[in-house]
Amino acid sequence: MKQFKNIESVGWIFWAICSIISLFPNYFFSGFLLYDNSVGVRIGLTIGMSAVIGAIIAWVVNEILYRINLAKYKEIRKKERKKKKKST
Repeated sequence: MKQFKNIESVGWIFWAICSIISLFPNYFFSGFLLYDNSVGVRIGLTIGMSAVIGAIIAWVVNEILYRINLAKYKEIRKKERKKKKKST
C-alpha cells in the first residue's frame, strides 16, 4: 500500500481503470461513428476514445479532490493566523 501514498501514481491508476471500463461502451459507439466496419479502425478509435474519456473523468475527479484539499488547507491556515494574531 506504500505505492498509493504517492498521489500522482494513484491518478494514473485511476485513469487506466476509467479507460478500461469505458472500452466496452466505446466499442459499440464507434460502430455508429464509422461508415465502414473495418475491425482495425474500429478498435483503434475505441482505444483512442477510451483514453480521452478516461483522461477527462480522471481530470474532473482530481480537480474536485484538489479543490476540497485546498479549501481545507485554507481553513487551517486561517485558523492558524487568527490564533497567532490573538496570541500577540
